[in-house]
Amino acid sequence: MDQITVEAQQRTALGKKTGALRRAGITPIHLYGSTMESLTLQADTPSLVHALNDAGFTTPLTVKVGSDEHFAVVKQIQKHPVTDRVLHVDLFAISRTERIHASVPLLFEGEALAAREEGAQLAEDLHEIMIEAVALEMPHSLTVDLSPLTTLDSVIHAADVSLPLNVTLVTDPTAIVARIAHRRLNDGGSAGTDAGDSINATTPGSTGSA
Repeated sequence: MDQITVEAQQRTALGKKTGALRRAGITPIHLYGSTMESLTLQADTPSLVHALNDAGFTTPLTVKVGSDEHFAVVKQIQKHPVTDRVLHVDLFAISRTERIHASVPLLFEGEALAAREEGAQLAEDLHEIMIEAVALEMPHSLTVDLSPLTTLDSVIHAADVSLPLNVTLVTDPTAIVARIAHRRLNDGGSAGTDAGDSINATTPGSTGSA
């Protein structure tokens, strides 16, 4: 894995003064962890956004502050509600050998043949699952093969998702990831999904273990 680096500096502008920083192309950062004092930092916005896009909430990055280096994962990104511009970033410091929890997105591939049956459709109930791994071995995403869904009662559970070596499932293994749902006709005569077959998606945030 290529190292993702953020060049940061100590920040003295606080409160309302951070608005001037943002206008100057600088984003405030808060770096904290269970074994360190919190640091109030700042970084060049374009470089920081590039690093955030590469790291997501699962890939660790190295924060350089002068001669010091901190290994961290992205905890929270605050964005402007209209422009989607990054306003503030929280980073959680971890050790390189620490096992952490992260919510990793699921990528669906293959065809669910049973969804071709009359009155049937594919339901993707989970789009992320929580896993545990050493930060450097945390996958950016996981692939779910839909081809086992060949009959109307077919179900893929969290335990069925293939995990890399040294990665542990945290999500309930019996949780349904994908299944074949039975459509019903609504009052207008068009097809809908039964109330018990509605598609749900969970998006738990990334967390670090203490």
